[in-house]
Amino acid sequence: MNRYLAATVLVLAAVAAGDAPFPGTCARGGVSGFPFLPGGEIAGEGVLRLQASLSYLSLRGDAGHRLAVPLAATWGAARDLEVGCEVPVYVEDETVDGNAVGDVTGSCSWLYETANGGSSLFLHGLLTLPTGEAGRDPGTELALGASTATTFRLFRLQMAAFYALRGGRDFFTDDVEDGLRFSGGGTSFLAEDVEIAGTLEGTTWGTLDAAGTITFSPVEALLLFGTLQAGLEGTASWGFSVGASWTGSGF
Repeated sequence: MNRYLAATVLVLAAVAAGDAPFPGTCARGGVSGFPFLPGGEIAGEGVLRLQASLSYLSLRGDAGHRLAVPLAATWGAARDLEVGCEVPVYVEDETVDGNAVGDVTGSCSWLYETANGGSSLFLHGLLTLPTGEAGRDPGTELALGASTATTFRLFRLQMAAFYALRGGRDFFTDDVEDGLRFSGGGTSFLAEDVEIAGTLEGTTWGTLDAAGTITFSPVEALLLFGTLQAGLEGTASWGFSVGASWTGSGF
């Protein structure tokens, strides 16, 4: 009798664990992924992810530094469809005096196709509103793109590309310029609850950054992460961020 009871408990525990969403992080705009590396997964239907981090960025030359608290959320709106949002709040900024809230970015992502062998194709759309400050935040931007992820034996390769239109503080009156956003990198598990990611992200507007991220899940639904950033081109010199994300279901 005890043997059957123990087996029943194990089965119920396995079912409960299977229903629990896997914890993850948010990329730019609330897109599922790693910092500097969007894509790779889609939040399941009814899954809600909330993320907060503390980000420090040192600028080149004597331009100073910025200290911000990016807040992000991702919600699985339907099967293979998620929406997200990101709001950066600047705690300290030596470059601009003004509104502490940066540009707000909303996103929508769709899992277009999954192939045999673990390869996936995602389509993304991002819209940034000019709620921040001129000189610090780029302003209005509409970006459409795709990302792909392929699983190999020991790591997962991810790449993303976006075509973007920038309209400054007013999309209808300011000059509109177009460009590309691109990123690529790989992720791998060091242990069951520890994952690392290496990323290279850039734009045709003259920015290029390399970043490394490590995540750790101490308990179910909670993920802690840290990121180191090195600016290879552009105004960024170096930076780091630490944060946490929570993932729940039934929403």
